[in-house]
Amino acid sequence: MIDTTKPGVLLQMRAQPGGGDALAKVLTDVHHVDDPDGPVDWIVLRDDDDPEVIWVTEFSRDQDSFDRHYAETNEEVEQRHEDLIALLAEPPTRVLVRPVASS
Repeated sequence: MIDTTKPGVLLQMRAQPGGGDALAKVLTDVHHVDDPDGPVDWIVLRDDDDPEVIWVTEFSRDQDSFDRHYAETNEEVEQRHEDLIALLAEPPTRVLVRPVASS
């Protein structure tokens, strides 16, 4: 169960044509880096109706971790973000969220 006090973000990204697999891999890889303030709960989802669309939901340990993660520079994370941006067909949609309920 995800703690309802954890700050989160919901992202929708569209890969360039034919780039859905590569985008899904980069998004998965970026979550496997050493970042003490990175998301503690996350999921990368593929859209069944459009293989170029990827959804990502991330939750941080607390607000301070969330703020540091988006403010500080981790060279490995930044490089993977650059790799990710190169795969996008358009800017991502980003919505700040908080969990209400989970299993």
